[in-house]
Amino acid sequence: MSKILVVDDDATATDTLREGLVLAGYIVDVANSAREAEAFVASSQFDCLIVDWDMPVKTGLEFVADIRRSGVKSPVLMLTGKASVDEKSRGLDNGADDYLTKPFAFKELVSRIRALMRRPQTVVSEELSSGDLKVDTLTRTAFRAGVELSLTRQEFLLLEFLLRNKNQIFSSEALVERAWSSTSESSPDTVRVHMTNLRKKLKVGDAESPIKTVHGQGYTFRSE
Repeated sequence: MSKILVVDDDATATDTLREGLVLAGYIVDVANSAREAEAFVASSQFDCLIVDWDMPVKTGLEFVADIRRSGVKSPVLMLTGKASVDEKSRGLDNGADDYLTKPFAFKELVSRIRALMRRPQTVVSEELSSGDLKVDTLTRTAFRAGVELSLTRQEFLLLEFLLRNKNQIFSSEALVERAWSSTSESSPDTVRVHMTNLRKKLKVGDAESPIKTVHGQGYTFRSE
């Protein structure tokens, strides 16, 4: 049975979420502050974290950034009233995997959780490479010219997919269908934000990003 941590300073909201998630078949722990949540993730493993952005003392965004730096890999669904592309970009870059904008339907929340927790049944390859780019699909780490890249989960999924399919062009719609952790609230704007961030991170030193935009068609990984 999958285990979920709900992090929100609103006790009424966490109680409601816990009740619904338990009925949906999950084991649920609740933290009403980032500090309390940090204690949970330090002592337990969770299959998914549901984190509210707006919390006092330490925000949900700061909490997620901190646990990512400490090595926590569990997928994170951020609950937020922030809907602009820039705000979402900031959250994704700090380690969130998906967003659900308030107010939301509980059924959609459960669908997002299921999508985030899906894992491939087999691993096609543990290590992928192209030129000075090295990717380990098991540890979800990527290096370029010996420098480790700080990638979000979604950025890594995009990089892995494009690297496996070198020199092929994929539209935004194709990437959402084949390389997205959750198809909900995904759009060409969302793809553009992720791809812009990923391409910036792939520029190490004088080396350009191997991921290119093909005008009017989509994105491709140009092998070296």
